[in-house]
Amino acid sequence: MALKKILTDKKNLAYIILLLIIIIACSWAFISAGIITKSFKNKIIDQTYQNKEANIESLLVTETKDGEKLWELFADKGMYNDADNVVLLESIIGNFYDEKAVKASIKADKGTYNATKKEIILYDNVLLVYTDGTNISADKIIYGGKDKDIVALGNIRIEKPNEAVIFGVKGILKNDFSDFHIEGRTKTQFYM
Repeated sequence: MALKKILTDKKNLAYIILLLIIIIACSWAFISAGIITKSFKNKIIDQTYQNKEANIESLLVTETKDGEKLWELFADKGMYNDADNVVLLESIIGNFYDEKAVKASIKADKGTYNATKKEIILYDNVLLVYTDGTNISADKIIYGGKDKDIVALGNIRIEKPNEAVIFGVKGILKNDFSDFHIEGRTKTQFYM
């Protein structure tokens, strides 16, 4: 009977209808939000586990083959991103090895190492020094792996101590560090 009285009173009936509308609207909003954000949550979870990033200080990147070290790079800072499998490096020094001995050393302000391609790209103040003192400076040096030649690009300066200094735009260095040649226009200065 009390329920019948509440329902017959117009003011009370309006409040009950308004309350039901609010409850239905809130329920609909929560259900819709759950459905809409479910795909976002799944994407975030997938990215969290698939795309790994690491910022590292005092980083060593090296490659070995058959237990023999091919090269090593030391960097003051590095950032690794698993999505593209590339390590970004800053303030780099490193060594290239041949028959367990350092064949050449390198220095650069910045660089990248692509772990998939096994490719090193060094740029900004790049200097490569052979054990015999021959040194090569360039805007960029690309090392594509033990079986590929090294490419030096932009403002190349090759100095063979007490012999000559060669300037050019592109240089190809043998992967065993035994020889190099310059492509395109060059300028050579000989020591006397």
